[in-house]
Amino acid sequence: MKLESTLPTRANFLYSAPVLDVVLLLLIFFLLGSNFILKSGISVEVPFSNSSLPSIDRSHIITLAPGENLRIYLNEDRVTLDELGERLENNASTDKVHQVIIRADQSAAFGSVIEISNLVLRHGYDLVYATSSEEEN
Repeated sequence: MKLESTLPTRANFLYSAPVLDVVLLLLIFFLLGSNFILKSGISVEVPFSNSSLPSIDRSHIITLAPGENLRIYLNEDRVTLDELGERLENNASTDKVHQVIIRADQSAAFGSVIEISNLVLRHGYDLVYATSSEEEN
């Protein structure tokens, strides 16, 4: 006795649904994955360092851009030194982020870096300096 199925074969739909799911998941992964990269839009050459710290999940980024005049960026907004102090003071009590990363260009004046570091520490933030590893140079 030979057993035969009376159900219609739907192989096209059965095999295309998982492929479509994988394609959509990859599309979502690549579209949203770039939003979670922690980078500032300002290009700087950070100094080299052999030491490294674990990455910080959430932090503010202060960028000191190269040039004759000191250009300071808090996250992606250009600010003056006075505005930076005001924003740090306003955010210190209500902000859930308590870390600041300073990305200073190699050619930035050392005095400016220390002045901004003191300002950040005075408002109670943890401070980290961004450096490059040997492989990036």
